[in-house]
Amino acid sequence: MNVYFLVEGKQCERKLYPIWLSYITPHLLQVDNLASVKQNNYVLISARGFPSIIGNHLANAIRDIEETQRFDLLVVVLDADEETVQDRMEEVRSAAKRTKLKSAHLEVVVQNRCIETWLLGNRRIFPRQPQEAELRRYIEHYDVHQHDPEQMPKHVDFTTHSQFHHAYLKSIFYERGISYSKIRPGHAGEKSYFDQLTQRVSESPDHIKTFSFFLRLCESF
Repeated sequence: MNVYFLVEGKQCERKLYPIWLSYITPHLLQVDNLASVKQNNYVLISARGFPSIIGNHLANAIRDIEETQRFDLLVVVLDADEETVQDRMEEVRSAAKRTKLKSAHLEVVVQNRCIETWLLGNRRIFPRQPQEAELRRYIEHYDVHQHDPEQMPKHVDFTTHSQFHHAYLKSIFYERGISYSKIRPGHAGEKSYFDQLTQRVSESPDHIKTFSFFLRLCESF
């Protein structure tokens, strides 16, 4: 099995996905270029944002796959942001159909709403008695320890869901005396953190469903 990952994120997914894949599918090894792909390899390409992932990079990825004939699967990873998961999936599938992907199967992973939404699923890092007023306001708005982070409504102080989810996660990390950024996700990449996310979907199957889909997909490689 050889897999071509095309991810929307400029930084965070490029750092976290290889770490997570090493936990889920240690037999699948990352290579830096298409020429190095042999057996049980993957490449991970960043589209550096939306809509370029659909407008330009998806067609380039399909061209790579058709020219090399070395990949079994194309996995496109992008945020739902303000759209529904289904709408995002349809956007990708329609674009792939126009470019005529033939030699590999397509799977679409939609991070609903963004990768920070998934990371909010770690119950262990969640502070039960937060000291910071900002975090207390966020929890009062929506308690991600009890409720599904993917269903969290937008906060009035933010323009988008993703902006709010990113700020919420950073606030939790700050409360714990650690830092988080898309460039340096830090503790979010640790095995113990990842294990808490898998435990969340095991304990609460209706929570972070798009992360659960990502897990099942990778376990099938």
